Amino acid sequence: MKINKILSIFMVGIALFTTSCSDFLDQDPESKLSEDKIFSNVNTTNAYVLGLYNSWRNGHKGRVDTYLGTDEAVVGGFQYDDIDRRGLDTYSEGMNSTNGRIRGIWTNRYEVISRAAPAIANLKKRQDSGNDELNRLLGEACFLRAQNNWELAMLFGPIPLIDHNNLDFGGFRQPLNVVFANIEEDLLIAEKYLPEPGEVANPGRVSKALAQAFLGKLYLYAPESSGYRDYAKAAEHFKKVVDNPYFGGTGATNFPIIFDAYSESSADYRKEMVYAFQYNVGSPNNSATQWELGSRAVANMTPDLGEAMAPWSGFDGMMPSKYCYKPTSEGGVWEEGDVRKNESVRYDFRWSKYTPNLNGYAWGDELEPHIKKYEDPRTVDKGLSTYHSGKSIPFIRFADVVLCYAECLYMTGKQAEGINLINNVVRKRAFGGTLPADKAWSTGMGKEEFITKLMDERMRELCFEGWRKFDLLRTGLVKQYAEKRNRWLVGGTFTNSFGDTKELGAPKTIQEYKLLWPIPLDELRQNPDLTESDQNPGYTTN
Repeated sequence: MKINKILSIFMVGIALFTTSCSDFLDQDPESKLSEDKIFSNVNTTNAYVLGLYNSWRNGHKGRVDTYLGTDEAVVGGFQYDDIDRRGLDTYSEGMNSTNGRIRGIWTNRYEVISRAAPAIANLKKRQDSGNDELNRLLGEACFLRAQNNWELAMLFGPIPLIDHNNLDFGGFRQPLNVVFANIEEDLLIAEKYLPEPGEVANPGRVSKALAQAFLGKLYLYAPESSGYRDYAKAAEHFKKVVDNPYFGGTGATNFPIIFDAYSESSADYRKEMVYAFQYNVGSPNNSATQWELGSRAVANMTPDLGEAMAPWSGFDGMMPSKYCYKPTSEGGVWEEGDVRKNESVRYDFRWSKYTPNLNGYAWGDELEPHIKKYEDPRTVDKGLSTYHSGKSIPFIRFADVVLCYAECLYMTGKQAEGINLINNVVRKRAFGGTLPADKAWSTGMGKEEFITKLMDERMRELCFEGWRKFDLLRTGLVKQYAEKRNRWLVGGTFTNSFGDTKELGAPKTIQEYKLLWPIPLDELRQNPDLTESDQNPGYTTN
């Protein structure tokens, strides 16, 4: 096997990768050292692993592309003209092997995987040396490889594996049972060597609790065809996180603090975040997420200050679907009294002395409800545009773990325990600390009703945090939900809050094969162990 044949644009080098992002990544560069010298020394290994973190984090800036194509959010009107985004959101002509956004996800994830591989292979040989620091770094590298492999497998199906201890993998796509076995092995090593969350001084580094949560995700989200879907195993690992005293059994005591940029260093915020990607206000450490998600009309309303200076301005890269911003009384998801609604979705766009309008360069949806979770008022404090926004982006929250654990309890015959957990932790907080009697879920509901309610609850709690697509994939609900709730798929006439209309065309149907993304054409042509015939079924390569 020739490892240097795999994903040729992501060659595994022995140079260390420098970083210049958040404080925990600021390190001096090291270069031109042999692998043996790099991975036998804690300092050089640490610098190398920090480079992995940097690549991982950079791949999640904005985080729009993996969010599209669901019933939760839609691409904005002007952004719909981008054929790549349109393809992702509607599974239409832009969903092809030359889609640049799909290629970007593939590129970034394999960048992390390929760099993690030599670290893991070398550090595994030193596991019995008694060096706790090197073993911790092994755990970190294993987690990062596992998470990126998991995401690729969920999006693309069978994928090439880069594992220096299994050279027979070559650059060939491996079946899902082999892929998930490799992910499981990495995560179990991560669980073994990573520190407890209370022992992690820097929130940018991963903990044992995160590895346990992701092991739970592995068993819960694994496609049935992989042979790794296992509710009992998932429950076992989620329980470890739920019972961890660090999180206090509740996570954050109130929901608003979770998305308060000024509270990110508070103990209550930390109790909620099993892990969040860390960013800072100001380039190059920013995430620019709000720049993607804010309103173009708001960006244009401050000509005296400059473009996009109001904290909820941006360029409509992704917006809530009607289902995700309407109350239940109007056919949406939000129940009366749920405090999460106004913390998650922006309805009022006025700011300071400014009131936006749709005059000039506008499609018509710029003042419809927008995503609020990533607004970062600290840009205003520093006189910067929303491009410089740097609010942390949640990856796995305690409430997510609770909902996953409750689902596994339900599926393993402990229905009442699972439903009571949702009522007493997630829904109680959602209603300000006291759950009204009429909002408590019945412990006697059947499976179909439970899944329907659970998917709504996961939207209310976790909307715009990156889990919706994977939730719909694992439950087989993508077509049913997206074709009914995504305006670009529904078609017909779009009418905004001012009565203006746009024609969206005929309804669209998602073709089943497009539930998996196509392998990028560049990969098929540059990886000597693949040919164009290795493309996912249904896709052409021209």
